[in-house]
Amino acid sequence: MYRSKKKLAATLLAAVMTFTVVGQVNPAQAAGQTGRTTEVVTFASDALTRDRMPGNDELTYKLYLPKGYDENRKEGYPVLYLLHGSWGDEKGWDDFWGTLDDMIESGSIDPVIAVAPASGNSYWVDSDKFGAYESAVTKDLIAKIDNEHNTIAERSGRFLMGYSMGGYGALRYGMAYPDLFGAVTLLSPAIQKNEPPVTSGAVERGSFGDPYDPSLWTANNYPTAIESYVKQPHRVPVYIFAGDDDWNHLSEKEDLPADAYKYNMEVQAALLYQELHRKNLFGLPFEKWEDVPGSPAELRIIDGGHDTDLWLTGFRDGLRYMMGKPESAELSPSYKAEAYAPMRQGTVTTETARLDSLAGNADGTIGTELSYRLYLPNGYNEDAITRYPVMYLLHGSGGTETSWDKFWPILDSMIEAKKIPPVIAVAPVTGNSYWVDSGKFGDVESAVIEDLIPLIDDNYPTLASREGRGLVGFSMGGYGALRYSLVYPELFGGAALLSPAIQDGEAPATSGAVERGSFGEPFDPVRWAELNYPQALKAYASKKLPVPMYIIAGDDDWNHLSEQEDLPRDANRYNMEVQAVSLYQQLHRSNVFGYPFEKWEDVPGSPAELRIVNGGHSMNVWADGFEQGLSYLFKNGLQAGAAGFKDIEKHWAKADIEALAAKAIVNGRGEGRFAPEANVTRAEFAALLVRALNLTTDAANADSFFDVPKDAWYAQAIATPMKAGIAQGNGDGKFWPDKSITREEMAVFTMRALEAIGSTPESGSAASFQDEAQISAWALAAVKQTTELGLLQGYPDGAFGPGIQATRAHAAVILNRLLGMVK
Repeated sequence: MYRSKKKLAATLLAAVMTFTVVGQVNPAQAAGQTGRTTEVVTFASDALTRDRMPGNDELTYKLYLPKGYDENRKEGYPVLYLLHGSWGDEKGWDDFWGTLDDMIESGSIDPVIAVAPASGNSYWVDSDKFGAYESAVTKDLIAKIDNEHNTIAERSGRFLMGYSMGGYGALRYGMAYPDLFGAVTLLSPAIQKNEPPVTSGAVERGSFGDPYDPSLWTANNYPTAIESYVKQPHRVPVYIFAGDDDWNHLSEKEDLPADAYKYNMEVQAALLYQELHRKNLFGLPFEKWEDVPGSPAELRIIDGGHDTDLWLTGFRDGLRYMMGKPESAELSPSYKAEAYAPMRQGTVTTETARLDSLAGNADGTIGTELSYRLYLPNGYNEDAITRYPVMYLLHGSGGTETSWDKFWPILDSMIEAKKIPPVIAVAPVTGNSYWVDSGKFGDVESAVIEDLIPLIDDNYPTLASREGRGLVGFSMGGYGALRYSLVYPELFGGAALLSPAIQDGEAPATSGAVERGSFGEPFDPVRWAELNYPQALKAYASKKLPVPMYIIAGDDDWNHLSEQEDLPRDANRYNMEVQAVSLYQQLHRSNVFGYPFEKWEDVPGSPAELRIVNGGHSMNVWADGFEQGLSYLFKNGLQAGAAGFKDIEKHWAKADIEALAAKAIVNGRGEGRFAPEANVTRAEFAALLVRALNLTTDAANADSFFDVPKDAWYAQAIATPMKAGIAQGNGDGKFWPDKSITREEMAVFTMRALEAIGSTPESGSAASFQDEAQISAWALAAVKQTTELGLLQGYPDGAFGPGIQATRAHAAVILNRLLGMVK
């Protein structure tokens, strides 16, 4: 089917152009090779010959043929056209061939031909300075590839991808030539919806006139191309991918306006997504509340800058998208309750407190009491010396006691996997309050800030400081978590905002902020402005107490345009992905604290991360955001629980002991003491290994030792590692649980534990000790391995001390090192 169409196209082409080929690949030779082939090809382009750029008549490209390429295969191969960025050439995609090989080899995509042309700094358009590269690619190159190779010679078989400047070209070609391409991927595209910044390559390099001609820019820019795109029948899916740490135009300072962050790539990516997919681009009829019939597109923003590491992720998932394959879970998360099945669960109870701030409610809607869900982690002991960080969880609209029920197993799983330390969590219930003080719902904000937080600190062993408190909110709760972070930075050390229901301007007329009465009934726009985050940012800036924030939203969240007549025609500006990007600009990409910085340096914004993933207003986004957000907060300021043992303040193992205490792996011995120099028994060390490595083998049928009573506290702790082959007796049917463990025994237990979990690292050269003859034969290999791996160390005199009894401090150090290695 494809070959006949291709031969017809080749016949027509031959009548109007002639090619001169240098270094052309012989497809028959390629087919006989064991792996993929790449070859640089140069040919005389008719478009370049006829343009106004003399002496630049040839187009060079790199050709990729997949492993097993067959020029006679019945089904032709799809072709992937790859457009490089500024200063690039045909080698601009060399770092991507390995990923392409792997994807084809694994079957995640079908085999493809890839073509990477070179065009310098042309911006991939026809210009007097660089030549007619747009015509050369769309007319000459495509025709040549279809003529000489076994391709699917129609739009369904052509895919287009570009990074940076190449993203500009790929977008233009997709919109201007929808009859040629079936799908497009844009990696950190160097696009601007309106005028480009005066310092950009679009202005400085001459592709749009030399000197720069704004009319040429407008004629070639994507809004103009969209005008013709909407008039034809084809739909070109566009995958838009950018990093949240790309170039910040504000760092150019005096060359650009104060709001120059509007030029940033994540902003422009979101604006493009609105233009293509979140507007009624084709003017088709649709019912109110239905999906707006835009052009197919996806938006992804992840952590990263303007570099190959980021683009390799986009390359992988962009190819999958264009070829109809599922994306990775990183960019398209899904919530599965069964994925969270912790062995150890915390306790969740409903509590009620009388709070002074609620005593003066106007109509008694809430009364003087506030109910909240209280989560206490597994192993929590109110008499223990450990102090816990507290997470305050703010629900969305219509919240109830069950609003966070799906999140408790996630929290348990994260603590069990040691992704975060044990925490206390408090989830107040306030209905539709928007978490502010109001006449209708009561002084909820004051109740939480002035009454509930002190109540929790007074009644539970908390880290009563900003570094010990975090916020998480979804939807309406995201509004509250953002407000509390900005207004009370002295109270909170971090916040995670999951699909936050925020607006940087007026609230939509149909929103809960307007309709539910939290900001006056009827709605008072002045009250809204007073409580909204742009106003709160001013107070936040003056306090100079940064609160790290993790912001996540789905690209398929509610589209306000579907509300039709209730809102303006540009109501897509209310969409959550737009608002998430806008918040990120004002918070992290602006000089919010007014600190001095040099031109071209990083703008000293408030710490934050932005993610836009595939998904809507649901747990698919929130579960992933909850996990990633909590991990981010504890890596960026929130403190783990502190043991506060009185007898380790100046001890050499203090850091290791506190790290394990925060993870509930080690406990004290009463009266605020850890007893670091006390010997650790064989039973105690076995129990510590079980707890540290989450060993869950079925111990019910494990053989018992004569000297381990079934009702002893350590019976299970010994049976589990015994079943796993870690803890063994001395050959006489006894385990000797109360005997102090020696250094050589500890080495053996540790290496068996690593083997049991399948995590034995490679070790280096064999260690040697001056007392090696004193090391038991059954322990020698383990002693050498643990020493080589840095888990245990010899003494300064070159001895190991195999029979020396290990202390609790020794046990804590080796376990903490073990956890770091396994992690």
